[in-house]
Amino acid sequence: MKRKKYWFLFAVLLLSLSSLSPSFDFTHYTKREPPGDEPIPPEQRPETPEADQGPIQVGVQLSGAELRKLNELNEQFMQEYGAEVKIVPLESNDPDGEESLDSFMMQLSLGEGPDILLTDSHYIKALAMNGYLLPVDASQAVMPDGEALNGLLTPLQWNGYQWGLPFDIDPYVMVWNGQGKDEPSKKLPRSRKEWKEYFGVHTSGAVLSFDLRDPYAFAAAVHLMEGDPSSPDRDVLDLLLRGIRPASESMSGEQQVPGENSEPSDEPGTVQIGPYSAFVDQDTDGRTLALAMGNNHPKSPVVRTRCLAVAAQTESSALAMKWITYMTEKEQQREWSKSAGTLPVLSELYVTSSHLLHDQGIWQKAAVPVQLLLAENEASVLDFGEPVNFQAYAESARSLLSGEITMEKYLELHPPEAK
Repeated sequence: MKRKKYWFLFAVLLLSLSSLSPSFDFTHYTKREPPGDEPIPPEQRPETPEADQGPIQVGVQLSGAELRKLNELNEQFMQEYGAEVKIVPLESNDPDGEESLDSFMMQLSLGEGPDILLTDSHYIKALAMNGYLLPVDASQAVMPDGEALNGLLTPLQWNGYQWGLPFDIDPYVMVWNGQGKDEPSKKLPRSRKEWKEYFGVHTSGAVLSFDLRDPYAFAAAVHLMEGDPSSPDRDVLDLLLRGIRPASESMSGEQQVPGENSEPSDEPGTVQIGPYSAFVDQDTDGRTLALAMGNNHPKSPVVRTRCLAVAAQTESSALAMKWITYMTEKEQQREWSKSAGTLPVLSELYVTSSHLLHDQGIWQKAAVPVQLLLAENEASVLDFGEPVNFQAYAESARSLLSGEITMEKYLELHPPEAK
């Protein structure tokens, strides 16, 4: 009987001690982990070694020179990390890449295709909305070596997530032959009214020269004549067709599309429109060069942006993000821009690396202005106000400029937004 009392008093004493001493914690002993699995505090947990070294594939649609440079950068990545990554061209006869995108989406729907996609930023929302991409983790959405231009991120965001990282940009510029610019009829127009007068004087040949298959060049021409690049109106379309008609009517057989070559025209009064990368090595002395922008939308330049995204079906998402992170670091951005002639997406490189990026005057006239604009504003969105309509925009522009559809049909299909 006495022994039972002693055990009872001992139990009461233990309970009293535990209540009086909060630091005396029994909870650690309530459950034992299996041998060797003792919990480690989060701050002391060792990093899990990355066992995944591939292989993975990167689907791209690049020119020959760009493909060679990307393969070179990829070789550097594989040597540094010991991973296996293959660059796979998305073959297509379609200059806008629409067939490649359709083929890619078909592959993804079957659980196939590349692990990473390098594509136009206009396609990202369509791919994300169809469930073909993985969102970029919030911690990885910041560029590894600095800040990306803010205006580049909005097209990559949907449903509260970001679905890719910007890779490079190519703003659209105009080059005007300034010979005879002292004559009133040969001054560069600054308003839509002045463009009408300009086309009325220059009737012997095409005044506007650009690649009729390029939706960005079409949008830049609309912008230059004070139209809305996202949703052109009848007046600006009429002006644009007047500007290219002489060249279009003279095409036959194996014709050259106006603006297909980017050598500035020697014809007085002509205005050539094209991507920054096409003019970066050209001699533009004696000509006016600037961003192809009118006064109606002064904060939204026409810019082609390419970005990197991770396919949803990949089994190597960590390796894919490591590759993307590597390709968007400062040194790789600098090398790519120098080789491809496009512009980097990191703000810092516009301050520290202008001497490496083909600075022949065009840097100050186009690169610096577009960097300042995109630091705070989004580029023109070419989709008729719908986030999945870039393909329709490109196809309609090409059909209109080639004469396959009339202006009336274009406006019937895509009526301008009410202002």
